[in-house]
Amino acid sequence: QALLVVHFHPHSESSFLVSINHTSRRPVVVGDLPPMQALTEFAKARPRTTGIYGSFVVGCFIVFRSLEAKASGAYDYVLTLSAGLQALAFALLVCDSKSQAAEGLSEKTLWAFFIAHVARLSTTFWGEGYVPEDNTGDVYLYQTLEVLGVMLLAFKILGVTTVRTIHDVGQGLERWSVLLGMGVVAAILAFFTKSTGHNDYFADLSWMFSVWLEAFALIPQVRLLAAAGGQLDESVVHFAGATFAASLAFGAFWWKAAVERYQEFMREGYHGFLFGITAAAAIRMMLCGAYVYLFVRSSKQFQGPRTTKGEYELCAQDMADMEDEL
Repeated sequence: QALLVVHFHPHSESSFLVSINHTSRRPVVVGDLPPMQALTEFAKARPRTTGIYGSFVVGCFIVFRSLEAKASGAYDYVLTLSAGLQALAFALLVCDSKSQAAEGLSEKTLWAFFIAHVARLSTTFWGEGYVPEDNTGDVYLYQTLEVLGVMLLAFKILGVTTVRTIHDVGQGLERWSVLLGMGVVAAILAFFTKSTGHNDYFADLSWMFSVWLEAFALIPQVRLLAAAGGQLDESVVHFAGATFAASLAFGAFWWKAAVERYQEFMREGYHGFLFGITAAAAIRMMLCGAYVYLFVRSSKQFQGPRTTKGEYELCAQDMADMEDEL
């Protein structure tokens, strides 16, 4: 089986792909190839990742072909697309991880996403507010994607926490106080910016809390990358890209809604909600942008296989040795 990694030359804007054979460990450069040939090489080296992306594209095509939107929700499919992209990010993180210790991945970011998704699902499964109004609502597609995200996050959190605890690695890098602080700030902001989409005080508060907490979710990840840098698990590349795309879709949907319904929001007194939803979307996109930037910077600093191994690498190597012995 081959391992495909991306190397960025520090003095060049172009990148190249390198396929490394696990048996020989000799890099074979496949970069500077035509797009289709490069894609073919990628598919051969990473069949699981290719399968996940392929399934997502096929699913998007099926939904688009069967989409029937109401006049009031002509662009609601963008909200469903955002949920799908975020679920895709979590799927890539779970199914395509090379290191069981998940190098460079913040546990607190995973917990923030998990709590935000659960809080939102507690309202969207029974309420009619904040959900797409097209025919995908008949099969609860939006909620199903959110449930899938929760399940994938729960699985990833359990796996990462177990491995890191057993090997005592990465335990002092993050603090629960950061996650707690994010939750408190999100709750306060939700109190002042909630709307009446569900016509239920606690449901509307819970939904807005999920929006703010998800906006802040990448703060621990950005802090970790900014402080540590270094080599990252391969799956984080795809997680970063899909999360950024999900944030763009989310921000585009709510920004368009704010522009088109500005007078309505002002007339009905939703000043706080208008500010809150646009600010949360902007913060989420800025943090995603910072995440991608720091990731690219860390990738450029990595100049090939290390001669020394960090805590996470040693953990992964130790587990591999244990599996060989068994």
